Amino acid sequence: MTIDANTKISELLRFDRDLVIKTLISLNSKFAKLRNPVLRQLLVKRVSISDACKISNTPISDFLHSMQQIGFQVIRGEAADNALPLNTAFIGQEDYLELDVRPILAKDKDPLKEILAAINSLGPGQGLKLINTFEPLPLIHLLTAKGFAHRVFFEKPDLVITFFNQADTGTGTIDVPANPESFVDDALFDRVLAGFRPEQVRYLDVRALEMPKPMLAILEHTPGLTKGEALFVYHKKIPVYLLPELEKQGLSYLFKNIAPGNVHLLIFRK
Repeated sequence: MTIDANTKISELLRFDRDLVIKTLISLNSKFAKLRNPVLRQLLVKRVSISDACKISNTPISDFLHSMQQIGFQVIRGEAADNALPLNTAFIGQEDYLELDVRPILAKDKDPLKEILAAINSLGPGQGLKLINTFEPLPLIHLLTAKGFAHRVFFEKPDLVITFFNQADTGTGTIDVPANPESFVDDALFDRVLAGFRPEQVRYLDVRALEMPKPMLAILEHTPGLTKGEALFVYHKKIPVYLLPELEKQGLSYLFKNIAPGNVHLLIFRK
């Protein structure tokens, strides 16, 4: 596999997750966060090697060399300029809603639900002050696309404060389906499923998993879905916070209600 500074961490982990994580921890102990499945899902999906080096304060050359030692082919060169706009006109500190997600992360839980709820509750002229243990680059990318400006302050090694402001052109909200039932079409579900051959459908049952493990388990499988393949998921409910992630991956989805606490989810790439 050939990599460069713009290669996503998720691609490295699909090659050999355990070996890559072990090698990166040997390079920099900060990469030990990748052992945590929740943090791993938060970090790797949109974070490139260049981003990871910025978060961990690791020279890109050292990172690439460590990957070369375990079998990757390395292309050396400049990382793409993915710089995000900085906010230059901050409103007063008293106008920030503060959210500390460190206790949530300490319980190995995904704070995305709480973060999006906080973002959607912001009033006019109000921003979000997010307290975290690392620079939240995936969230920064998400909110920048939604019209938010940001500024990051590294207070201590494990204390990072990120301010998010609503830009003039932003809506100030993150779209989450208000009525998940609108995605349920039993007849269409059956027709689309019938279009796949049995060997093209993978099956995953997440009904016995506690939150946020269902979402994480599904996201472990979706990056590998190719056109003509589908993932059939047995779920307890419609996972509304999963839907934006599926859309970012260019995936389509359908639901079928079977009974209370029993929903079928079909994920596929057109």
